[in-house]
Amino acid sequence: MPDSNNETVLLVGQNLFFLGRVEVQAEPLGYDVQWAKTQSAFSEFSASRLPALILVDLEGDESIWTDVLEEINHQEGTRAKVVAFGPHEDVAMLERARNLGCDLVLNKGEFNRDLPKIIESLKADSG
Repeated sequence: MPDSNNETVLLVGQNLFFLGRVEVQAEPLGYDVQWAKTQSAFSEFSASRLPALILVDLEGDESIWTDVLEEINHQEGTRAKVVAFGPHEDVAMLERARNLGCDLVLNKGEFNRDLPKIIESLKADSG
């Protein structure tokens, strides 16, 4: 059973571009930011720890993010909040992420704008 007391934000994706943005928002609030660029890296991480938040970059390899979202849906017990983000013009991709059970699906502009509020809401929900 994963440790559920972990204060980690896990970014799933192959592009490091958003990692720095997530770190800038999450680390001052006490969150450790981790990066999983493969489905096996995600599985290994989630076997030992339950992150507070999972961010999924939809512009990465589609087979990876769909496998990760399906794995999240099949996990027993408490599950982390899942926020996916991708290009606004790919409506089908955003819809697929919604259908795979993401708590929130945003285009990249919305993600950049709302990331501080998303991270801050974790503290409010846990405190």
